[in-house]
Amino acid sequence: MKLRKRQIRLALTILILVVLLILILVSLSKLLNLLKILFLAIVIAYILTPISALLERYMARAYAIAVIITAIGLFLSLFFLFMLPSLIGEIKSIYERLPLVIGYFRKLLQGAETSLNRLGIPDGIKDSILAYTDSFQFRAMVYFKDIVNRLISGATEIPSFFISLVLAFYFLKDREYFGRVLVNIIPIKSRPSVRQVLSEINQILHRFIRGEVLIASIVGAMTTTGYLLVGLPYALVLGFIAGIFEFIPYFGPWLGAVPAIIVALVKGTKTLVWTIGTIVLIQQLEGAVIAPKILGNVVELHPAYIILTLWLGGIFFGIVGMFLAVPILLMSRVIIKHIYLAIVSIK
Repeated sequence: MKLRKRQIRLALTILILVVLLILILVSLSKLLNLLKILFLAIVIAYILTPISALLERYMARAYAIAVIITAIGLFLSLFFLFMLPSLIGEIKSIYERLPLVIGYFRKLLQGAETSLNRLGIPDGIKDSILAYTDSFQFRAMVYFKDIVNRLISGATEIPSFFISLVLAFYFLKDREYFGRVLVNIIPIKSRPSVRQVLSEINQILHRFIRGEVLIASIVGAMTTTGYLLVGLPYALVLGFIAGIFEFIPYFGPWLGAVPAIIVALVKGTKTLVWTIGTIVLIQQLEGAVIAPKILGNVVELHPAYIILTLWLGGIFFGIVGMFLAVPILLMSRVIIKHIYLAIVSIK
């Protein structure tokens, strides 16, 4: 009789799990959208926590959050009213001029045909280069068109973003409560060690994020100003790209400079020289002055580890993986260190 009851319970459990799995698969896109909203809310709350804590030294938490909401609302209003239309306009202009840019490079390749013949380069290789140029033109146009469409249709994501923002402010307001909820999930014996690990991760991540945001903002502003001074077209977009790519160590600054060099090359030799000079000067300032002063020894990782992690992140997860590579590496280092110390203490 007991065996029969166990079999019935097992069958019911399996049935419930199968039904839940089917529901998850059927509503997978909706669940992923919900998880995206929740993840964005957690990230926003996490980033704003130090700002709120700083303001709470001088005012109540409710007032501190009200100040943050007002500041974010003002920034978003300015962005949507002034910066976003300019960005969309410049990206559209780049997209419309893209065939001219590709044509310019095609002429350069065709003009180099004599040199290729002197070097004995087979015709098949030359044809492959020109064919790749054509395919690159098609892919680049599709890519830019996709960017423009995403920016224009981004209005559909605004409700989701504001839901994330509302959730973030609740997480921020009641962060002690949600912290206790998370702590209660952890087994009592493991809580001290887990709290220590999370505390170290929190400290290093906050320092890293604050530093990177400040560096990216400074470099983006300097680059945009420099491009405007040398007369480079699309300075706003190119400066914005340069600032965003600052979040990728080592490779990011140079990846962010590639679009500017391409635009400058089409504009003319004089503009190209001034643009390269501007890029080199800003990168020297960033590497020798700005980054060391702001980040200091926050990362404390050998460049070989960072480069390898960036490479792996790029291979498996593309550009998003490169952006997340260093934060994940920093968290992994703390976790591995504590696991190692726990194993050593057992021995």
